[in-house]
Amino acid sequence: MKHKITKLCKLGYKYGTDKCPQIKHHYTPFYYEYFKDKRGSFKKVLEIGIGRTRRNRHIPEIIFELGIKENLERGASLYMWRDFFPNAKIYAADNNSQTIFEDERIQTFLCDERSEKDLIGLIKKTGSDIDLVIDDASHRVDDQIFAAKTLLPLLSMHTIYIIEDVSSSRSIKGAMSKQGNYNYTIPTIYRRWKGGMILIITKT
Repeated sequence: MKHKITKLCKLGYKYGTDKCPQIKHHYTPFYYEYFKDKRGSFKKVLEIGIGRTRRNRHIPEIIFELGIKENLERGASLYMWRDFFPNAKIYAADNNSQTIFEDERIQTFLCDERSEKDLIGLIKKTGSDIDLVIDDASHRVDDQIFAAKTLLPLLSMHTIYIIEDVSSSRSIKGAMSKQGNYNYTIPTIYRRWKGGMILIITKT
């Protein structure tokens, strides 16, 4: 699958996130088109799942030859979002304490997406007025459903909620049907090797 390499793809490649097609997933081409007109207006972005402090075997050697630190996989997408949304504070959460860090306009929290208490506490810290939430944590359907069912009622009407690496959008939509009125969008985006989807949820 070929996609146009966008500015966001280049940022993803720069920092070593596997969201970009140069490394693994084909998410950044879609994200660029979807968010390019919102770059200046977004104030808060939250990503669930930070990444591990280990070398990603999918990242080409040129990344490290260019001087990017080998452990920059930790928070790689957070740096990408920070550069792409110049006026936004970037929040993130993970259940691994080794991934927690802070940097300019980046703040991370220890949080388990399987814990209602943790998720409620997370939104109390970030505030509910988040423009974009991305679930890139365990990738397990049950966890994705639990997080969405817990978080969406707490978030503002304007929040765009995205679940990455969705294996069963039908299961998620079915579970969410009793929680409220939501719109669902499935872009034609797939992983390079395994067919994974992005599910976008917004409130009606």
